[in-house]
Amino acid sequence: GSASASSSSPEEATFKVLNTKSGEVLTFTEREFLIGTVASEMYPTYHIEAMKAQAVASYTYYSVKRDRERQTPDPEMKGADFSDVPSTFPETYTEADLKERWGNNFETYYKKVTEAVDAVLGKKLTYDGAPIVAAYHAISFGTTEDAENVWGSPYPYLKSVPSPGDKLSPDYESNVSFKPEELTDALKTKYASLKPEGDAKDWISGEPKRSEAGTVLTLTICGAECSGKDIRTALGLRSANFTVTYSDGLFRFKVLGYGHGVGMSQYGADYMARQGSGWEEILRAYYTDITIE
Repeated sequence: GSASASSSSPEEATFKVLNTKSGEVLTFTEREFLIGTVASEMYPTYHIEAMKAQAVASYTYYSVKRDRERQTPDPEMKGADFSDVPSTFPETYTEADLKERWGNNFETYYKKVTEAVDAVLGKKLTYDGAPIVAAYHAISFGTTEDAENVWGSPYPYLKSVPSPGDKLSPDYESNVSFKPEELTDALKTKYASLKPEGDAKDWISGEPKRSEAGTVLTLTICGAECSGKDIRTALGLRSANFTVTYSDGLFRFKVLGYGHGVGMSQYGADYMARQGSGWEEILRAYYTDITIE
């Protein structure tokens, strides 16, 4: 569909965002919203083709949220399409906000983001005629994750695919350690059946059960079968693809990737772009059998 087809009325051509701090609903044109979103979701140093891919993924993702909300409005949204996500959205989508963020690089970065957005404005990813849940993350494990292993339900277009460039990221691997009581205190909030008894070296029994891509599905800690997702959240790990060892009184976690691993890897998209791939090729690589409309 063209941009004009998706903007049949001025009402539809906006995104309304509830600022959770102030309680006010901010209305942006689709273009303003996308510039602010791409600016806050991808490093401005990334390749412009990766930014275009991000713009299309973001537009698709937030369009789906907007459509759902407008079909069955939630009174708590106060008429907005969704609320801001503190980790993602800047306080505002103004140029002043980005000037503060980017300083002397503002002109260069803003021009690049705007150029990327303008090149793909209105384009969406669809599967079987419907817009997709265009998930994305910072860095995969070298292979992206199948959505079913993360969210419990399969999506035909969110399959595990190779993303070899991710292993070259300086942030591909992270290491973090916890004292035994830190580990169990964090997990007890989720697993009341946790029994930290005896020597800490015996607390973790057996190997973790993993997906093919590497996400820890379950790991038994102190007799409780914990999900990798819960362990990640409780301990603030960068991903649920980890190995854990115990030595010198510490549980040491080696973590691969950054994020849930589903859909497009942002680092992987940048890597592909630097190898000469255009935005469409990038999107087709990460989202299986989709159509770009």
